[in-house]
Amino acid sequence: MKKIFTLIALAVFALSMKADMYIVGSNPFGDWHTNQGMQMNDNGDGTYSLTVELSGTIWFCFADALTPNDGEWDLFNGEYRFGPTTGSDQKVNLGEYIATQKQGNGNGAYQLACGTDVSSFTFTFDAENMEFIVEGEAVVDPDWTYATVAGAPATLFGTEWDPSNTDNDMVKNADGVFVFDRTDVELPECSIEFKVVSNHDWGLACPADNYVYYIEQGGLYDIHITFNPDNQEVTCEATLKGEPTPPEPIEAMYILGEMNGNGWAPNTGVAMDSEDKVNYTTEVIATGENLDENDGMTYSYFSFSSKLAEDASDWGSINGSRLGAIEDGYLVSQDMQGIALALVKGTNSFKVPSGKTYVVTVNVEDLDAMTVTINQKGDGVNEVATGKTVSDVRYYNVMGQQMKDAKGVTIVVTRYTDGTTSTAKVIK
Repeated sequence: MKKIFTLIALAVFALSMKADMYIVGSNPFGDWHTNQGMQMNDNGDGTYSLTVELSGTIWFCFADALTPNDGEWDLFNGEYRFGPTTGSDQKVNLGEYIATQKQGNGNGAYQLACGTDVSSFTFTFDAENMEFIVEGEAVVDPDWTYATVAGAPATLFGTEWDPSNTDNDMVKNADGVFVFDRTDVELPECSIEFKVVSNHDWGLACPADNYVYYIEQGGLYDIHITFNPDNQEVTCEATLKGEPTPPEPIEAMYILGEMNGNGWAPNTGVAMDSEDKVNYTTEVIATGENLDENDGMTYSYFSFSSKLAEDASDWGSINGSRLGAIEDGYLVSQDMQGIALALVKGTNSFKVPSGKTYVVTVNVEDLDAMTVTINQKGDGVNEVATGKTVSDVRYYNVMGQQMKDAKGVTIVVTRYTDGTTSTAKVIK
């Protein structure tokens, strides 16, 4: 009787020790949802295995259960998750055994580079020895062995303009398109700027000019970037989750660029004075040396920022605070002086003749319709001449993006046949 009881107890104990095992992570492993993952096969000897078709760089961990509902990270991390013994992210080499542990606090995940073309990989998890191995062969396209996103801000990409950062490697889907996804990224009002680079090097990068995507409202975002190596098309989408973060008040203003002997640097600018934190003004000398061969004149380029960086190369830290013209190189001609010109979020520069002194005033009372007024000292305010012939009219939103028609707060730019331009703000 005692022997039978012992056998029953051992059987019950064996059943209680039997557990499921899942791989959870980036696609195809559930895209980091706590209630999704790919279940591994129980081999009956304390090991679990799974063979799956993969490409690109994959992030993953193991779990012996999934949560009932998505987003239950405290439960998932605290009870179910297995990850690096280092407590931080760890790269996995094919064919090598990697130690793992029940993490408890969920720190760290595994990173596996699978090549650009889809191939087969086998994951084997040894629950008794607390280790696993990934076997397979990474198949690569020599031109695009890896596609990596390099750009700014660091809040999104970890490092800025770093082609060697494998954390930003893209995943190649079944259609041959590379995909980069980040979820729950807290972003301020800013511009996301990047290129897609080949093989962790600047030798081949797309597009030719930086891809720029404007985040018009601060908040929590999901970011989705794609790259098609066949036609070199790049796309970016940002999805706001929940309510936007209220914009921070502007407490300072600086002129960036070729004024008072300065060059273009994110940590150098002319501080503007303000008594009410609404109007900022200063007097500057245009000192740029950009010769226009068409008219023989020398011009200076400048824009604005509500803060400066600490480092001369750290543009990413202030890009979200930069203000500029509705188009790059916007010429403030003689008849545009004294007019309240649209000042929009972005990096586009204004342009004025060099060697002259200007009084510059920025008004930020309405953050959706900020303006700048520029006067050459001694010239006073100039009115736009009447009786001109209109060449064309263009419409821009407050981010400087051109629209087909006026809608909401709109900057209307009227061009005349004599080459001059006038700007007005309308609300429809």
